[in-house]
Amino acid sequence: MLNPTPTRPGRLAQAGYVLQNYLLTRRKPFLASFKLTYNCNLRCQQCPFFALESPGPSFEQACRILDSLYERGNRMVIFEGGEPLLWRDGSRRPHDLVGYARQRFFSVGMTTNGTLPLDVPTDVLWVSIDGLRETHNALRGANIFDQVIANVHASAHPRLFAHVTVNAVNAREIPDLLTYLNTMFRGITLQFYYPFNHKDDLFLDFERREKLLDEVIQLKQSGVRVLNSNAALQALKRNSWTCRDTLIDNANPDGSLQQGCYLKGRADIDCPRCGFSPHTEVSLACQGNLQAIQAGLRIFM
Repeated sequence: MLNPTPTRPGRLAQAGYVLQNYLLTRRKPFLASFKLTYNCNLRCQQCPFFALESPGPSFEQACRILDSLYERGNRMVIFEGGEPLLWRDGSRRPHDLVGYARQRFFSVGMTTNGTLPLDVPTDVLWVSIDGLRETHNALRGANIFDQVIANVHASAHPRLFAHVTVNAVNAREIPDLLTYLNTMFRGITLQFYYPFNHKDDLFLDFERREKLLDEVIQLKQSGVRVLNSNAALQALKRNSWTCRDTLIDNANPDGSLQQGCYLKGRADIDCPRCGFSPHTEVSLACQGNLQAIQAGLRIFM
């Protein structure tokens, strides 16, 4: 039996909840990632998850996981994978889970590789694009760039964002990539590759990271729709920010939950090499940084 589903609260109620539970006390998780499945139709160089094995949850099990995330305090949830759009339970599709989640969470998002139709009714939908055609295809291990772009153009999703993971291979073309993506997405978010289990060949050193972030900030000032706050981009240069990882929950396909670092139970944790910009933003926001708060509102609300 699924729990009764509350009605999504209005903006004033949401603001009051955030003020009471995060800006003042900071005792609960707020942003949850839910890896709906490890199954994926790609074998990307930067991803360790497609090689993992775990049966995907049934619709009822997935709803119970969402219930648990909500009861723990989370008010934003992002479906991830693998490729989350591949999940099925009989006739049930991710669209059904999104509908269930949207009745309670303040904002529901999903990150997809973009190879499938972009019609899922999330509040926010990210398409992962990690380079121009040749680079993206090489990193993804398949010639899928043109199909992804075609799906982007065909999508009517109102809040379709590009998400770029910067690494040592694609760093040089990031400025050109951002300019290209700016013409077709409502906004762009960036993060940096983390060397899962000491796979360092894709890790971008901090000297090059700092120079690139200066270019990104300049592009943002010129009108490119980079949604990361300037405060977070500056903090990511040398990781000069205090991580509030208790604000994060992570759910796995088997229903297990971990509060804290995204890597907990998934890979070795090496905080100085972190590049997870969502953690940067939520940590800064819940310390009262206005730029990060504004970025969160632009992205999720």
